Amino acid sequence: MRKFIVGIVVLVVGLSSPAFAAGRMVPLAAVSSADAQTSASQDKADKDRKKAAEREAKDAKEDERLLDEAQAEIDAFALALLEAKYDDPFLQEYVNELGQSLVPSETPAGVLFSFRVIENRAPNALALPDGRIFVTSGLLTFINNEAQLAFVLGHEIGHVIERHYARSIREAKSRARIGAIVGAGLGAIIGAASKGKQGAVGGAVAGAAIGYAVAAVTMNSYSRQQEDEADRRGVMLALDRRFDAREAQGMFQKLASTFGDEDRFGNALWGRHSRNVERIENIDRLLGGDLAARYNPLRAAGELSLGSGQMYLYTSAMIRDTAIDYMDDDRYDLAKTLLEQISSYRARDPKTLWALGKVYKTIGRTAADRNKALDMLQQGVRLDERNRYPYIRRDYGLMQARLGNTAGAVESLKSYILNYQELRLADPTDIENMYDYLLTFGDSTWKAPKLDTRIVMASSDPDPTVAPPVPVSPATSSPAKPPQNTLRPPTTPRPAQRRP
Repeated sequence: MRKFIVGIVVLVVGLSSPAFAAGRMVPLAAVSSADAQTSASQDKADKDRKKAAEREAKDAKEDERLLDEAQAEIDAFALALLEAKYDDPFLQEYVNELGQSLVPSETPAGVLFSFRVIENRAPNALALPDGRIFVTSGLLTFINNEAQLAFVLGHEIGHVIERHYARSIREAKSRARIGAIVGAGLGAIIGAASKGKQGAVGGAVAGAAIGYAVAAVTMNSYSRQQEDEADRRGVMLALDRRFDAREAQGMFQKLASTFGDEDRFGNALWGRHSRNVERIENIDRLLGGDLAARYNPLRAAGELSLGSGQMYLYTSAMIRDTAIDYMDDDRYDLAKTLLEQISSYRARDPKTLWALGKVYKTIGRTAADRNKALDMLQQGVRLDERNRYPYIRRDYGLMQARLGNTAGAVESLKSYILNYQELRLADPTDIENMYDYLLTFGDSTWKAPKLDTRIVMASSDPDPTVAPPVPVSPATSSPAKPPQNTLRPPTTPRPAQRRP
């Protein structure tokens, strides 16, 4: 009876309420229907989340299986890359230290990061799934500050953390396109890596590119979504270390303006990794979108920086050597830009001054350009106090002759021959040309002293810890007996120093 009375009261109150009078009272059946729909939607969402989690777990397990299967191939490829490691411990330690400072705390189990520079002019970087990250010397030449380098390393860290490598392998297998990838990769690699260690890289990659794992790296077959995810990670890691991530746009713009958006070097060796213009736009979207809440306050507070300002202290020698490589390819425009970029850091480096002199000599159009080339070469000769670069004297002599100073040219060419003999314990390979030049410039009698032919060197690069044998001088009428050479040459020949 009480329940019946309560029900009548509730009904009366409801009917007399303003909400009912206004037509806003929802019938009980409608409320029940809405509740049922909400419950069904929640159930569906729960099921979708469960399926996604199961799919993610399945994919992770498959990724692990694929990587275990490919580990031997990955290790062989990494060893091949290390054969082309840039020979500068100072630079290697700097890049590795910066990379380690960016590694986030949520690093996947079994991943131990390392960061290495390899000698190759193709401007790019790559990451192996176990955390081994490689940056080419070609890319470092286009990086102006630590903020840009932090973004590059953070981007590659992102590929590892997001497991992009394994997914690329899985997609490559599912699409059965490995034959085309490897075939295109081999031709591109052979064409891109032309000599020296770059040739070694090409040969190593060609020898190793026989499976899905290496193909995923050599052709860098990441999707646009994966590259955008890695860009996002690179921006976030740079900001974590208080680097201004917007600086990365300057690097991409420099690459785009130098090589074009299709970057023939990057595409030849590393596939679709450049996308320079698109990536500039992507960084704009990131910093102007959901990462703006992090970026803008840090920038307004003055907490973001370009780095220590000491990057060229570590990279300038490598940039010089890369510029010289570009000179060999007749890319004097690019070589000039790179050399002038580091000239203040290497103002007393005879090799840098020689390279600048060669550039001005080759592309100079005016008397002022030629005089500038002569001045650079003369400074290079003067600063080569260790007599390590004989070719500077040769090129200086030829430039003297070009400007009419043949007497000076004769002395410079003689100095070149004698310096070369002292350094290499052999005659210059172009000595016959030198004799022709001497004859042309007015000296038809001088000839280089003979070397002690009993001395056999194991390498063209003398061991600085071993005193070189003294050549016999022809200046005396009764030559002294050459000193007994009791020192053995190194048992393992050292690689010959690369000379222009």
